[in-house]
Amino acid sequence: MRSLNHFVSTICVSIAIGVPAMVAIAPSVKAQELTSQHQVAQNDRVLTVTGRGERSVKATKVRIQLGVSAEAKTAIAVQTEIGRRANRLVSQLQRLNVESLETTSMMLNPKYVYTNNQQEQTGFIGQTNYAFSVGLDRAAAVIDAAIAAGANQIGQISFTAAESEIYGARQLAMQDAVKDAQAQANTVLAALGMQAKSIKTINIGESAIALPTPQADQFAKMANAVPIIGGDQKVSATVTLQITY
Repeated sequence: MRSLNHFVSTICVSIAIGVPAMVAIAPSVKAQELTSQHQVAQNDRVLTVTGRGERSVKATKVRIQLGVSAEAKTAIAVQTEIGRRANRLVSQLQRLNVESLETTSMMLNPKYVYTNNQQEQTGFIGQTNYAFSVGLDRAAAVIDAAIAAGANQIGQISFTAAESEIYGARQLAMQDAVKDAQAQANTVLAALGMQAKSIKTINIGESAIALPTPQADQFAKMANAVPIIGGDQKVSATVTLQITY
């Protein structure tokens, strides 16, 4: 009976001693695995590709710059005339309910003539400019009404789409850019007989918006409204991927 009890005690002691030994071995094996994975990661090569995407949206609004100019013998006379014309113009634009109406510039300069290489001041010339936005379908009529109210200078005209349309186009352009970058990487790696493993980093570039802008022009005499035709607005995006292989 004593022999059996002694045998059982010996087994229990052996098991108790063996457990710490197993626990001590496990961290060593885990460390070796992590080291091996780290070495593999360090050996991964990286391919950097930049994809580009572009979408178009229809312009629905027009940003118009126009103004009044006048010449007179004295600065006060110029200011008086410009004030009279500008008040008529602004009142007309307000009646037409244009959006974001603002003064963009004011100018008053001496006017000179040259005779026999001699400079002589003959008076003053002044100008005040305004900018506003209006729906594309009303742009021609508004310009015509502004000229009838006294505007004799038309500057830059630019077109833009609705914010919601621009936002949607930007999202689609980014998707196109990602597909373009992946296609480039796949083509290069396939040609080299290699295969992509994973995407290491993603960098999204700032979206660019190209506004369709016609050449600036002056319409001092315009009897009837001219057609205003808006172009497509381009929204582009870039995405850069670092791909391991």
